Amino acid sequence: MRIPWRGIGLFLVSFITGTLYAVVVGLFSGSLRGPLYAWPIWIGLFWLVFWKFKLLRYAGFIWVLPISLVGFEILWSTSHPGIVANKYTTYDRSHYLVVRLKNPQPVDTKPGMHGAGLKDILIGQDGFRADPETGRGNPARCQQVLIGDSMIYGSGLPYANTFGPVLAEMGLSACAFGVTGNSPVDYIQTLKFVAPRIDAGAHVAFYLYAYNDFVSLNKYFSRGFLSFSHWFRKPFEWASYFDQWRQSTFIFQRFRRERTPPRPTLWEFDVDKAAPIQILYPRDPKNYQRPNRLNLRQRAALGFFFDRVAEICRQRDWHVSMIIHPDDAEIYANFASNASRFMDLDPRRADALKICKEYDFSCVDISRFIYERSLAEGKNPYFIDNRHFSIMGTRIVAESFVMLANAEKRTDQGRDQSRTNDGG
Repeated sequence: MRIPWRGIGLFLVSFITGTLYAVVVGLFSGSLRGPLYAWPIWIGLFWLVFWKFKLLRYAGFIWVLPISLVGFEILWSTSHPGIVANKYTTYDRSHYLVVRLKNPQPVDTKPGMHGAGLKDILIGQDGFRADPETGRGNPARCQQVLIGDSMIYGSGLPYANTFGPVLAEMGLSACAFGVTGNSPVDYIQTLKFVAPRIDAGAHVAFYLYAYNDFVSLNKYFSRGFLSFSHWFRKPFEWASYFDQWRQSTFIFQRFRRERTPPRPTLWEFDVDKAAPIQILYPRDPKNYQRPNRLNLRQRAALGFFFDRVAEICRQRDWHVSMIIHPDDAEIYANFASNASRFMDLDPRRADALKICKEYDFSCVDISRFIYERSLAEGKNPYFIDNRHFSIMGTRIVAESFVMLANAEKRTDQGRDQSRTNDGG
């Protein structure tokens, strides 16, 4: 049998050439999808060119550009290592890898600022935040559960001021499963990951942040692909390493870096307390930009999220709550207007609440509670320089969670009493 060496060689050269040019695409592409889509296209294109036009002898010249760029970037990224925020999450974004990190920000940050007092971060054996000093994190078994993004993770807060320890101080043992940068599609993955440790009869609360949790259905399809990482671990590892490397390169950082935000101005709100509430904000908080109502794609995405949660919980005796909380801009617009009672400015929350009530969930909007408790305390529920919950904001949201958990408990007791009476 004659081995087609010419055909094999043609394919190998086409494969190498296509791979090199796909890497170049990755240096300029914002998303990893760009080079992944370009890879087979480049391979097929070069195979056709080499075969049709007999250009195999010129392959070395075609390699000069990509090898020069990639070689330069390998040398540059080696001497200028970059840090990618999401490098410590698992591929499906359900939880973190076990790691201990030092806070890159100065520890002596002004109180009330993002990162003040935060020395280091420990991700425990369960894949979520834990106490850097003792190593203890979430309880092994969960009766009270919070699932969300960086707001539930406690971005910028020392561990002692995050939801788990704060709720423990309030007499409630709870599991806080927060992952920065996540959205409802990722909350589904987190729920599936932690489901085995959630007890029957548990209260499971999802926190939906009005700022960025009302995503379109497209995000579900793109993030849903990551669930295959359990079956194809090695390819996902290689793709992850490539993605981390390309984001640390000179070209990527020059072409894809975030624009410098406008310089913030210090604003103060007099709320009849000892000191005014301060924020660093790029525009006048009175000039609130009212969002549009949820569009069809966002409504479909929210319905898909609720459907998936209902499906997962159907065989389990869990009490599920959907808790909606506001963007900081809406709270600040209320402060700036000296509103004694919360003015509802974001129509998306009402839309989400209406969709939620079509399901067998407890649907709660805590926007008014956050505002009026902040007003009563005379303190900012967010960091002065950042839209994440401050120490006070975390305590306020924790208070609302305790109230909701107690209400669920009373409801359960009422049902049990009713069954006892019916049995008698």
